[in-house]
Amino acid sequence: MTMTRRGRWWATAMLAATVGGALGWPGAASAAEVTLTTSPAQVHQGDAIELAVVLPEERAGSRTSRIELRMPADAPIGEVYPLSVPDWAPTITTRTLDQPVAGIHASELNQVTDAVTWIRMPGTTKPARLSLGMGPMPATDKLTFTVIQTYADGTVVRWADPPGGAHPAPTVTLLPPPAGAAVHAGHGEPVAEAPVEAAAPARVEDDGPSADLLLGGGLLAGLAG
Repeated sequence: MTMTRRGRWWATAMLAATVGGALGWPGAASAAEVTLTTSPAQVHQGDAIELAVVLPEERAGSRTSRIELRMPADAPIGEVYPLSVPDWAPTITTRTLDQPVAGIHASELNQVTDAVTWIRMPGTTKPARLSLGMGPMPATDKLTFTVIQTYADGTVVRWADPPGGAHPAPTVTLLPPPAGAAVHAGHGEPVAEAPVEAAAPARVEDDGPSADLLLGGGLLAGLAG
């Protein structure tokens, strides 16, 4: 059988689609979304983590000029600090809580970060990959963030839709706390602590950011401001 030029093109396209699907490559029809990655990769309630935010660039001829990340309103996080990122200048907006929550460097905090906004510096062409240190993670199974992306031409994209929407809100899944860990139960609720053996040594995490890293991130953000 002789394969025509059109037949060869179709077979090549089908093979590429099959291989791409098998390997998980993103196709042209795949929906863009805000990507959140964490360190450590598995996040437990009570953890201090580093969160990286990556946004898609969907508009031809215009780049993102401003990014606002709003914290979950129903699950306040005690301390949130933007880490130093070249070519992006952060500012922090805070809010006051009716009931305090636990912090990393304080047992109770009634003022927490409400949103972090980054402005792209002139002449920057690198994609937006923004990092924050935050913790302790509240006692909930999922955190839902809102991202407001503004382009240089004035277009605003609000990433706040439910899953499956045109612009889904980015989320982070939280696992239950490890045995023996004390975790703040949430906004206005008491601290719950699992029983710990008297002779057990303190648990040390070596796969995620420490409280000192988060504090250092806050200092760097302050210096940048």
